[in-house]
Amino acid sequence: MTTAISISTEARHDGLVLGITAETAGNRLVDLGKEQGEFIRQRITEHGAVVLSGFDWQEWPELDTFVNAVVGRPLDYTERSSPRTELHPGVFTATDHPATEEIFLHTEQSYNLNVPRYLFFFCRQESPDGGASLLADCRALHAGLPRETAERFEREGYLLVRNFRPGLGLSWQEAFGTSDPDEVKAYCDANSIELEWLERNHLRTRQLRWAVSTHPETGVRSWFNHLTFFHARTLREDVADFLLEEYGPWGMPTNTFYADGSEIPDEVVRQLQAAYRAQQIDVNVHTGEVLIVDNISVAHGRAPFVPPRDLFVSMAGAHAWSELRPVERTSAPAVALPTSPQ
Repeated sequence: MTTAISISTEARHDGLVLGITAETAGNRLVDLGKEQGEFIRQRITEHGAVVLSGFDWQEWPELDTFVNAVVGRPLDYTERSSPRTELHPGVFTATDHPATEEIFLHTEQSYNLNVPRYLFFFCRQESPDGGASLLADCRALHAGLPRETAERFEREGYLLVRNFRPGLGLSWQEAFGTSDPDEVKAYCDANSIELEWLERNHLRTRQLRWAVSTHPETGVRSWFNHLTFFHARTLREDVADFLLEEYGPWGMPTNTFYADGSEIPDEVVRQLQAAYRAQQIDVNVHTGEVLIVDNISVAHGRAPFVPPRDLFVSMAGAHAWSELRPVERTSAPAVALPTSPQ
């Protein structure tokens, strides 16, 4: 006979994170999902993030089963912007980014037309030093931004430009998961992305995206975009200076602009970076713990760390951008894309 799992809860970081802890040893994560899936899902929405402690898990299929029980089937990782390794259907390594480098705060895949609602981070081994998960409340960030900064992006959206070249960032084959240019074109046509081949193996894409979402359950507005994360000036200063000198603003691996294609002033980018930092909290996810984030409400990132560190991620709960813009009900801003300079 299966007995109910006894848990305790504790609000942390002014309520942005809820800790859910097993009160006795030997409880399996998959059983928690079956018994308390709805409770966990409600708390994610209420707080923004949840940390599960004291629940046993071993194999990747267990993680898949747990995600299914809480929020439904895990999603694939499409239109990639960072390298990840798929370990099991729907279970990936966290971004394969150098341990010495911070990953700036961002909301996962907010540049896609369909975005994941939930992010699950499973910690198999915590770092001996560093590696905190960085979180920021994007609802508070949006509410606190100067209106003159936020309103233009809220009204018009922003332009994301990506360049795929051999040896510089992800290749187009990695990003789109195919080596067939016709398949890339079909994907871009279906996802409001303009593409152009500048050379045989140099692909440039341009896409207009919204910057502010409305939460599908709570109705709260949130700063939900890759505007700051993908901007050239969020790179390390020496790297940004070199790439801008070498390729120019439109030739960067990624860069963002106003919707009309004009450059965003550095002071505006610094203001946005500071707004994320003002909301940032550091959450140390320990070995065996699970961090779950409401991606619409809370941005995430990663502090530098000393290896080894093993973290797996699953994404679930797809929402079309048209669901997150209740007034327009459109997935992308209805503005003509600016001409791409050669």
